[in-house]
Amino acid sequence: MNTTLVKPPAYMYPWEKRTLFLGKLPRPLKVAYGAATLIISLGKPIQARLANRTLEGYSFLIPPNAEVTINTGIQAVAVFHLDVLGEDYKMFTYHFSAAHTRDGAYCDLNEEADFRTLLTKLYQQPSDSSPTYTQLTALLDYTFGNQSDLILTDQEIAIAVAAIKNQFEDNIPITELANMVGMSVPTLMRRFKQQTGMPIRRLRLWHRMYESMIFISSGQNLTDAAYSAGFADSAHYTRTFQNMWGIGPSSLFNKTIRAHIIAPPTTPTVEPGYPETP
Repeated sequence: MNTTLVKPPAYMYPWEKRTLFLGKLPRPLKVAYGAATLIISLGKPIQARLANRTLEGYSFLIPPNAEVTINTGIQAVAVFHLDVLGEDYKMFTYHFSAAHTRDGAYCDLNEEADFRTLLTKLYQQPSDSSPTYTQLTALLDYTFGNQSDLILTDQEIAIAVAAIKNQFEDNIPITELANMVGMSVPTLMRRFKQQTGMPIRRLRLWHRMYESMIFISSGQNLTDAAYSAGFADSAHYTRTFQNMWGIGPSSLFNKTIRAHIIAPPTTPTVEPGYPETP
């Protein structure tokens, strides 16, 4: 294994379906308006504060498009952004022992010990992207079992999501997306929110942030990565990242946390290192 991987205090694994952050957060961070999130402490209990309550424990499941402030103290954590179609979130809801019906947030994962063991190992002994994702996928498959047969995915919305991802640099008009799947605009917007938990524009921005991390991992600086991912300018990129992640990209990748991006195996990469600050 490349020894340069053990130097950064945090790691970011941006995969197409799920994204994983492993590391310590310097202060409470407000994460908002993104995909559903699985948060697991690798040390002592942590807190997750939502609009009307504070959760305390080792593991939390946060619904999509929600606002949550994560207070980890000095504990290393795994922040797992789940698939945007909502399948992971729906299946995970069957594996948490405490729920709050008003905000869709859960705490105390039944398989918490298994996840903490694997994620702690990945944090202490970072690996390349492919074996890491294989291990995590195997754990998810073991956890979910045949449960995926119970989750119904709106295939028309899946087509719309795929189109947004495939043309992430462009703002595909909602009317064009609606025509693509044979719906009226109001029907598309309603069913899109029902399936993904977030509006079309929000999902587009969320995916562009994922693409920006892929460009950063291939050697682009933050400004170039922002343009390549379809953001109007670096200021727009920074605002979006700050709003959704609770910290700006420069602080996450360069200054405060210095997270090292470990790219998907199909993405061309340069030698491991940190992106330049624009």
